[in-house]
Amino acid sequence: MLSSGEKPPAFTLPAAVEGDIESVSLDEYLGDRIVILAFYPGDFNPACGKESDLDELDLFTMQPDVAVIGIAPDTVFSHRAFAEEYDLAIPLAADTRGEVADAYGVSFEDDHGQHLTERAVFVIDLDGVVQYTWSTRELREVPPTEPIQRAVGDIGGDAAAVSRYRVAHAHYIEGRRAFTSAMGEFEAHDWMVSRGDFDRAREEFTTATDQFASAGRFVDDGDLSDHFERARRKANALWQAADWLAEAADAFSSGDGEEGNAYREDAESPLETARNLAEPLDPDDITVEDDVVTIDPDALEDDDTVSAMEAIRSGMDEGTAAGGVELELDEVTIETGDDDDLPDQDGPNTETARRMREYAGAGMEIDDPDGAEDDQIADALAEADEAEDPADGTDAAPSEAGRPETSIDDVPEQSHPDGTAAGDRPAEEGEGAGRDSAAAEDAGAGEDSEASEGDAADAETDVTEEEIEEIAEELQSQNGEDGQS
Repeated sequence: MLSSGEKPPAFTLPAAVEGDIESVSLDEYLGDRIVILAFYPGDFNPACGKESDLDELDLFTMQPDVAVIGIAPDTVFSHRAFAEEYDLAIPLAADTRGEVADAYGVSFEDDHGQHLTERAVFVIDLDGVVQYTWSTRELREVPPTEPIQRAVGDIGGDAAAVSRYRVAHAHYIEGRRAFTSAMGEFEAHDWMVSRGDFDRAREEFTTATDQFASAGRFVDDGDLSDHFERARRKANALWQAADWLAEAADAFSSGDGEEGNAYREDAESPLETARNLAEPLDPDDITVEDDVVTIDPDALEDDDTVSAMEAIRSGMDEGTAAGGVELELDEVTIETGDDDDLPDQDGPNTETARRMREYAGAGMEIDDPDGAEDDQIADALAEADEAEDPADGTDAAPSEAGRPETSIDDVPEQSHPDGTAAGDRPAEEGEGAGRDSAAAEDAGAGEDSEASEGDAADAETDVTEEEIEEIAEELQSQNGEDGQS
């Protein structure tokens, strides 16, 4: 049987995982979590009753950074039914050939010549070393939980915390490099490259934040715990800032300076948080010997005598960013070139007008691959002005060709004898679009006469058939006189 202090043999087996069939590899867990390997004789064995023989071990999955893998000679289909019956959350690996049990030294033959698997437990630390073992051939005996819990607790000490912190710090350094590069590109208005580096910084800071948090869960030393928490907060703040600045770079690359500066301003809050937090301790400045934590006095002296804000400000005054991270950004102004070379861009702030200006700035018309002339662009903008932002502030639809547009404000409001306004009912056949003030008064509109007359003066009035006939006769008579003369 494998002993404490040895490296566990690697394996990859099919497994039932939360109702699905997947491949499970030990390498996926080593170095990331404490691993508990639980070998058991088989599904629905004599130790199972109202509870399964793995229920107690299944509870270990509720602890942070602990993974449990069950291993037995049954098929994945049997494992899936077993997990469903007892509501088990742990992966159940199918060692149908018994090869993994042989590698760990927990396979045997009973008195009847059956090839069986012992009930056994192996606890593996973050360095991939076995720290606890237990086994029995008694089918009805279940693993003792208290010694397993103590073994897990012993692994989760300051040494393991520093090991996890070292991984987090490496990701933080990579994120810091990408962030510094992105800030330089941002200031140089190299938006697309800046966006890519901010994305990379965000990924690294996200991983660093998770790993710093994990280190904090393992740590026992109070002072070390404070340093780990501060590192987590700084990585998290820089992750948030990188997220907003990536969006800002995206907006600036599209020519939207207003939106870009809004995102840049949003990034100021997490940047301010990062400014007020000193750089995470270098893991090389931390040592753990015989459960005693020691931090390099020079690292602590720098931390205690100079505030994080002062360190950052002084570094920036000297022209370099403190800790390698530049945290200051000025408002960005989008340059549009010589105004004489561009069409007038004053106009409605609408989607159509914005797109017109966007294509105009590129010197291209949407449907003209050869480019647009200035008069074409000006005409397009004028149409957008008339269609989407008329002078009186109303939303007017584009007019039909050759038909003058008339605002509803130009038509006098009238009432119908039944008390309904003319605009509230459909026009009757043969009825004109307007009424003169006298007709409106005769209809009992009850409107203010001066206001009606003023409105009528501004609108086109209808003429009666008698008036039309009189005008026609007059024109005919004039034509006749012209012909005789």
